[in-house]
Amino acid sequence: MDLYTLPDLPYAPGALAPRLSEAALLLHHGKHHAAYVKAANEIVARLADAESAQVPALERSLDFNVSGHVLHSLLWQSMSPVADQVPAGPLAEAIDVSFGSYSRYLARFTAALTTIQGSGWALLMWEPLGRRLRIVQAQNHESSLIVGATAILAADAWEHAYYVDYKNDKVAWAAAFTSMTDWAAAGERFEAIAMVATPSA
Repeated sequence: MDLYTLPDLPYAPGALAPRLSEAALLLHHGKHHAAYVKAANEIVARLADAESAQVPALERSLDFNVSGHVLHSLLWQSMSPVADQVPAGPLAEAIDVSFGSYSRYLARFTAALTTIQGSGWALLMWEPLGRRLRIVQAQNHESSLIVGATAILAADAWEHAYYVDYKNDKVAWAAAFTSMTDWAAAGERFEAIAMVATPSA
């Protein structure tokens, strides 16, 4: 039995159009995300019989593929057919405290998403020691993440996320993503995460 499974999309494949086409979403979910899930399961099976010298490389590959699976799963939950939402409640308050205003958050998140060199992600994360929100660029899937922090939102900056609809215009993709961000779901995730006791410094 496979350890990892591809989640269903939380909306119909065409529900995000015109900001994200059905063709782009099906390619991203059904091909790219599915490939990370398949690879992760294959590596788990190989690890069971791997020789000691093979384990470090297999573990690094597993980290890459599982991180891709986790971040893509969060990506689908970070977007909504209900466009032009804005943060509300405790998450809106945390954005104001952490960034000064929602408009400043948007500018910083857009900058993070559009300036990643090569492949990576822009993430809105809750950092529990400082009890603040942070915007983080994650190169590839797993590097540059904050240990102990939890992602609230994930935006994919890999070309496969937007090339079908936006070609090489990452700025247009960033505008589309921020206009279809699911702030209602993000608020629920934030409240569940932020209520957890802060670890001792």
